[in-house]
Amino acid sequence: MCVHSTRQGSPMKVLRLEIGRSFKLENFKKSFKLTWLYSGIGLLIFLVFLSFSGLVQDRSFFYYFFQNAGMFLMFTLLLMAYAGVYRITKFPEDATKVTRTSIRETAKKAHIIVGTSITTVIVFFAVVMIEVGISSISMIPYAGPLIIALFTIPIFIINFACLLLAICVFAIVPPLVGEFDSVKEIFTELRHIIRHRWLNVIIYLIISLSILFLSMVVIYFLVRYATGVTKAVQWKINAAYPKLMNALTLKSYFTDLIYKITPQPDPADALKRYGMDLFHYLDILRYIVSISYLAVLSFIASFPLAAYFNISSAFFKSIWKAKKKA
Repeated sequence: MCVHSTRQGSPMKVLRLEIGRSFKLENFKKSFKLTWLYSGIGLLIFLVFLSFSGLVQDRSFFYYFFQNAGMFLMFTLLLMAYAGVYRITKFPEDATKVTRTSIRETAKKAHIIVGTSITTVIVFFAVVMIEVGISSISMIPYAGPLIIALFTIPIFIINFACLLLAICVFAIVPPLVGEFDSVKEIFTELRHIIRHRWLNVIIYLIISLSILFLSMVVIYFLVRYATGVTKAVQWKINAAYPKLMNALTLKSYFTDLIYKITPQPDPADALKRYGMDLFHYLDILRYIVSISYLAVLSFIASFPLAAYFNISSAFFKSIWKAKKKA
């Protein structure tokens, strides 16, 4: 960042001003709605691909393919939400059409985000494959394992640098999509930032991602505890809870107390009453429970994500403003 003072103040003051503007209530509400929209769609797509993985042989190629494809698409949609939030923070004055404009403009450049994500994954996978090839040296008697042992630090540094570079790319590309119009400008600026502003970006990412991670951990345990209490209260439909939600539930003294004071479900009586229709009925209940949790989880997660996207947008806007003034 440029360190020269200007009539409008230092870069840190500019950044604080940008963050303050980005957290205007009306501005944050638009960012939250956009983030919730994309995160909800992303979670839905992930669950669909997760269902596909359950239709194929367990631990087969397509089993892992569907799961990883679902996670990749969900992550890509979050990057698109990030790009949309950047446009909202860039043009906060248009309160009525900015959200729709952000969705439309981000959708036009979705191929850039998808292409960058795929390219980053391919590059990292290629590096790992090269390392796997190098690891064949260990087949040489005596000398091979020794050579591989000596390669520990170089291989670790390469992997760490690749992961760090991937995180930087994912953090920079969405704001670039909102800042520049052509693919050439986007990749030119991306190369410039990685070469000349990498230290600023890394320091910022360490701080911002740490705060985001801590907030997500707090939300994660709150969600698990609330899910455990909710499931205990819904004693009648415990069998209809999806496996994923069963894994999310957190048992506690309070949930054990609820289980003790509520009636216990009787599967035999339910089968006698509903017959074979019981299984179809459970499927309907399972879909209702899944959709309900999908909506509420995407809603809750969108708050810290929208805040992170706003602050990140302000940070990268300050970098380009400082560059123009330098």
